[in-house]
Amino acid sequence: MAAQSAPKVVLKSTTKMSLNERFTNMLKNKQPMPVNIRATMQQQQLASARNRRLAQQMENRPSVQAALKLKQVAAW
Repeated sequence: MAAQSAPKVVLKSTTKMSLNERFTNMLKNKQPMPVNIRATMQQQQLASARNRRLAQQMENRPSVQAALKLKQVAAW
């Protein structure tokens, strides 16, 4: 018994523009977002302060101090 193959489906293009052209045009027409430099710098400073506090907290943890001592002993 021969297997029947499904008929080939052909879809006709509904637009004359390819997806690549469409997205390229969208990128070209995109308006740049206004950047508030002062706000960006404030966010970076805030993040830096938070990271410093976190690093200090990690340094003070007993498990981290023990690991650092082990590393120093292993280095000698």
